[in-house]
Amino acid sequence: MNTGANKEPHYSILTAIAVLLAGLGFLTLIPHASSEADLLGFHTLCSFAPVSSLILFGLAGFAVAMRNAMYKARPRPPWR
Repeated sequence: MNTGANKEPHYSILTAIAVLLAGLGFLTLIPHASSEADLLGFHTLCSFAPVSSLILFGLAGFAVAMRNAMYKARPRPPWR
């Protein structure tokens, strides 16, 4: 049986990358009064806020999908 401690380090690295990208996606949406208006007219940390947030969330989802595809569990035979 494969537990979390036995997984290769790539699993943890891809999880950390996904969390980092999602965090950066949320960071772009934080209001910031002295910045330029973004594409929706709000003043946020990133002037391309809706587009950059969607790109970062998409990359985070891709990292999770790639991690799951690389480390999906093999089905057990029915006789075990």
